[in-house]
Amino acid sequence: MPLQRLDEAFGVGRRAEGERRVLRTYKWMQFRGKEEVTDFDEAHFATEGIFSQNSSEGHKEYQDRLRSIHLRKEGMEKAAIAKALGRSERFVAKWWQKEPKEIPRPWGVHEYLTKDMGRNARGVGSTNGATMTDESAADVATWWRDVEVKRKFADDPVIYEEILNNTDWKPNNARTRDFATGAYHLKYDQRGNIRWEGHQAGKYKPGLSPAMDKAIQKLFVEYGIADRTSGIITNWYPDGQGYLGSHRHDCWTALFSFGHERILTIDNTPLLMQDGDLCIFGTQRHGVPVMPEISDGRITLVVFFYPNEMQKKGMWQTITDPETMEASPALGRMLHDRHLGAQAEKGSWDKELLALQQLGFARADALVALQGSHGDVDKAAELLLMSGAVPEEASPETGRWKSEGHSTSSASTAIGTASSSSEAPEDEQLARQLLEVPMSDAEVAALAMQLEELEGPREWDPSLLAAQFQEYEEKFTLEDAERWNGHGDLMHSPFSREHLSLEKMDPVTLYSVGHGDMLEKDFWEMLQCHSIRVLYDIRPTDHRGELFARHQRFNVQALRSQCRARGIFFKPMPVGRESAYGTLAHIRSDEGRHTLVELAWQAKRKRTAFMGSEELWQDDNRQVVAEELVKAGHLVEHVRTDGSTEKHLTVQYPDWLLREEDRLRLLEKKRQAGEANTTVHKSRLERSSEAVAARLARPVEELDAMTELRNAANQTELVVAQRKLARYQRLAEEKGLLANKVLKNVPEWVREDAMKQAEWVAAKKKEKAEQAAGANGKGEDKTSESPAGSSPAEPEPDTQAPAREPEAEERPRRGRWARHREV
Repeated sequence: MPLQRLDEAFGVGRRAEGERRVLRTYKWMQFRGKEEVTDFDEAHFATEGIFSQNSSEGHKEYQDRLRSIHLRKEGMEKAAIAKALGRSERFVAKWWQKEPKEIPRPWGVHEYLTKDMGRNARGVGSTNGATMTDESAADVATWWRDVEVKRKFADDPVIYEEILNNTDWKPNNARTRDFATGAYHLKYDQRGNIRWEGHQAGKYKPGLSPAMDKAIQKLFVEYGIADRTSGIITNWYPDGQGYLGSHRHDCWTALFSFGHERILTIDNTPLLMQDGDLCIFGTQRHGVPVMPEISDGRITLVVFFYPNEMQKKGMWQTITDPETMEASPALGRMLHDRHLGAQAEKGSWDKELLALQQLGFARADALVALQGSHGDVDKAAELLLMSGAVPEEASPETGRWKSEGHSTSSASTAIGTASSSSEAPEDEQLARQLLEVPMSDAEVAALAMQLEELEGPREWDPSLLAAQFQEYEEKFTLEDAERWNGHGDLMHSPFSREHLSLEKMDPVTLYSVGHGDMLEKDFWEMLQCHSIRVLYDIRPTDHRGELFARHQRFNVQALRSQCRARGIFFKPMPVGRESAYGTLAHIRSDEGRHTLVELAWQAKRKRTAFMGSEELWQDDNRQVVAEELVKAGHLVEHVRTDGSTEKHLTVQYPDWLLREEDRLRLLEKKRQAGEANTTVHKSRLERSSEAVAARLARPVEELDAMTELRNAANQTELVVAQRKLARYQRLAEEKGLLANKVLKNVPEWVREDAMKQAEWVAAKKKEKAEQAAGANGKGEDKTSESPAGSSPAEPEPDTQAPAREPEAEERPRRGRWARHREV
């Protein structure tokens, strides 16, 4: 028997209004412009336990496929699995013999949810402070944990005030995750500045709240969470305007709520959390929406942890007991005591285990030997040597001594068994080795200076020593700040933003390229001439956030596919979008500075190029990026179409680039006032019957809406893609057969957005027509009130002139950059 759903158990969506006693009614808004109202009845606050909850039918489908595999490995029969999951035996038979990697990913399930939890070999994974150990379960099936709710788990009214008054609160930046790798991307506003979340964040340390410390220890004991492997943070929402966007964690989460009651959305299901309540869940999407009716504060304490094998078994324990749907207390205690015993036994051997590892023995072999010798390190070492386990040297020597075949360390010296009397012969042997190896003049001079310093008086300048240590400290800090796996954004970490800047980066060489009207083959040959392995797309976007590519072969999706086929890392980071007022204004923002630092980081490790839309760099906005890099001490080479390069020197920006910010600000004001004239004046040739017939004969471009949505790499790109598809759908409905692009497989929410856009456009047109009609009415009134002696019927001189054709035919055709020079 499958678990009860969370939304059904907590009264969300019930229709039997006569059977409900509503205790609370709240307005809340998870997404901008979408307000919802939810009633919470008395059953909502009395219900607790374990419940199933999924983001979509695709997530539920994928989870049941993985559960079929897991329960089959646990020894369950096909019929029992089908009954536990609420699926047919045919469904179970299709999936239960497969491996998790063979399970296809349904629509809506992000790629990183199909991989193991935590960090992989390249470091891609969590940044939540939790630590994975050898006992942690990290397979794909572990992602999908059911939701557990416990009311009043930490029922102490002083916890809220203690945490509030003893925590150093700081603003928290907004982030989104890469759908493929799970890495984090920073969110920026329209001007390119960092977007901040609507709450304050803090770090919890033992001692901030004694009552909370007891509650955390209670949690750790009941659920078998190791203190050293957990990460704990706190979030403070001062009032109902404080919020946290919907997101996922790549670990398990235990969330405490203190203070005023607030809604916690779990896969869009509102759960009203009160003071002292606890909610434990896996990787479900969750968030804290805006609740404008609330004026009091609320604090959440979040414990991140990776489950061990015992917790993983308990994850599906309720499914395997269809009679009571409850976990077995006896089995839980047995597994818990066994796990705690193993942890305590292993924890008591930490020093012995470290000593054997320093000898060079593998951790697993050392642990087995310690278990066999009951913790005696000498006996364990003897057992390892007798079994044939050869220790690796803890600190192998490198340099010319190793190349000559001499070794200056051994296992006996590593464990300290050699007596002090053996030190002199070893020194003598080393001295003989030194005499046998010829030394160059430079090495002799360096050795003489070193001996002179050792023999002379030791007078150290404290200030010089402090400066030396300060230099080392800064170098180590910079290395720590540059630690990044190449996925997501380098500057998403507050530590990196604090310590990294373009001027502090080591000087590197970058390449500047532009595609223009080049053929695909020629463009990639140009990159191959310089062995480019990293390509950043810095072409600007319009006010909608969309990039217009002159040729289909150079749009973002085509470039991403082509780079993947050639083993080139590709990342779009637009510089100079219209909403940020152009390139010069955008490069001064947080987003622009972060882009420059990331380019320098990539160029330090691989050959990196940034791409514009024009072949000549003098006609492209990428000259601003090159100028900023050169000013910071880096080298930029502009690559011509024939493969040759030109070194970038300091230049004077052209007029169209200097006036771009003023032009875009004026355009934004006109657009907001509804005065932006988007009418395109076509020439007589373009309006001819032949041109119209050719345009009608051209096949309509058909786009798959679901494919376009699936190609989005993160939440920011997904929002832009959804708006674009809604606009295409609206234009297709308006123009019918004359539409240039037609969508297929259109989801319902895209159609709803298209209808909202159509209603908004119609309202704006109506408002503009009413304003124009009002202006004409005022003009007629003024004409009727003209003084005597004048002839109101006589038209003005301008009205007597014949109507003229648009000036587009008479003006000479201007270059493609003329639009940038207009104000």
